[in-house]
Amino acid sequence: MLVHAMKIGLISDTHDNIQNIQKAIISFNDIQVRVVIHAGDIVSPGTVEAFDGMRLIGVLGNNDLQIHELTDAFDRIGGQLNSEFCEIEQDNLIFAVYHGTDSRRKESLIQCGKYDVVVCGHTHRAQNKKFGKTLFLNPGTANGWFFGYGATAAIFDTQTKEPEFMHL
Repeated sequence: MLVHAMKIGLISDTHDNIQNIQKAIISFNDIQVRVVIHAGDIVSPGTVEAFDGMRLIGVLGNNDLQIHELTDAFDRIGGQLNSEFCEIEQDNLIFAVYHGTDSRRKESLIQCGKYDVVVCGHTHRAQNKKFGKTLFLNPGTANGWFFGYGATAAIFDTQTKEPEFMHL
């Protein structure tokens, strides 16, 4: 029996950079990403609407101050906006999604052993590290100019459990 892996798009810290978001969406569509996880710092509702047609699941970041408007935008595209944290199960993997504002909370999510994958943003630095059974992933910043980091996003394969980072 052939098992088809699910591809999950990972993006964070978009900070309204529609041009880079569109580049990420083109890449996500090219490889048939079925779910996109946004790890916060979306900033404005227009950013959310760029993901229309994709299943978008997001958490709030420290720069997401227009909570009501962001919630409405997620509702309009059929997405799911959570507070600052959520758990997602995809292909028998349990994901924790947290923006990463509090480093102690982030560390406890990684170390607790409950999650297969912990997805965070906030630092704008792409990361892929394994802690016991838990894979910690930060897709970096899709905005790209903060702290001198380039614009990145990632695609996670649920079968190989490997991320592929892409430059936007």
